[in-house]
Amino acid sequence: MKKIAFIAPHISGKGGTETVLRTVVQLMIKKKAGYEPYIFVLGGSLDKAWLQGLPYQESHFSRNIILRNMIYFFSLLRYIHNERPDMIISLDPMICLLVNVVRKLTRGKYPIVSWIHFSLKSSKVRTGLVPKADYHLAISSGIARQLRELYIPQERIFTIYNPLKPSEQIIPRPTSNTIFLYAGRIEFEGQKRLKDLLESLSRLNGDWILEVYGDGQDLPLCQRYADQLHINDKIKWHGYVADPWDQMKEVTALILTSAYEGLPMVLAEAISRGVYCISSDCETGPRDLIQEGKNGRLYKSGHLNDLQKLLQNLINHKELPDPVEIQKSIKKFYVGHYYTNFYNALSRIDYQWNN
Repeated sequence: MKKIAFIAPHISGKGGTETVLRTVVQLMIKKKAGYEPYIFVLGGSLDKAWLQGLPYQESHFSRNIILRNMIYFFSLLRYIHNERPDMIISLDPMICLLVNVVRKLTRGKYPIVSWIHFSLKSSKVRTGLVPKADYHLAISSGIARQLRELYIPQERIFTIYNPLKPSEQIIPRPTSNTIFLYAGRIEFEGQKRLKDLLESLSRLNGDWILEVYGDGQDLPLCQRYADQLHINDKIKWHGYVADPWDQMKEVTALILTSAYEGLPMVLAEAISRGVYCISSDCETGPRDLIQEGKNGRLYKSGHLNDLQKLLQNLINHKELPDPVEIQKSIKKFYVGHYYTNFYNALSRIDYQWNN
């Protein structure tokens, strides 16, 4: 059995990255196909529920960035010396750099693989450090393209998307009013751009409701802005819910207004339940999931008039595709197909590295 170490940065424990990592590690343990996975969280996780039942370790966190990087480096040095991994998969560009330095100092012979869950043009990603990895797992075709733009050879990039557990649930549509759904982190501008959603909703004619599942430091700001637009009485702010899909009785469409994504799993989760989706066509992610007219529609990010028209069409009861056909449209993302892609990528990396 070859040891695979997944090295993650300090994370909240409630995001999509954690869900994907947990799913992948569980699959590897279940399949027993020659790889033994471990998780190492540099700086730890605020919420550890997602790590329950998984093999993991974590290091201390410091708010001082210089001290933090020193802690991370020496924690990695000790971890790699003790565990002797055969491959390291890094979820952060800085970790790619730190592991690269540790490997040089210790004359290690293992490949470093990047597995970045954001657009490489996101402010969260130090793009120049990504090439410090030897190989790269891309979660969307857009990220694969961004990696090629960094002059990384095509044969070192493996587009694997993200795993999605098939759902037996079909969320029905309301027969009278229109119910829009937003599920995710609450950010007024930044990545999620709830401001765009609220502005577009304020321009609509007819009856509608917005159900919001999620929290974040911008929640009060978003609520004040909704008040200013005189639409707060049409919005239900549910806060963070561990499994929001269990709470949703009826949905017309899910809306995503992000400025950037990696591969937005909320779209995949909605589509797997037969929910029509309206999403910004940000550079990476949504285009891999949305098939125009079949399971949703894309609008150019920031073009609020286009978003408004799409939402108004739904209020005007434009006919939508059958929910079962929507559910079928993303078969390639379901777990069984995904694991084959993931395992084949590791096998090819292993072969290239050793030959």
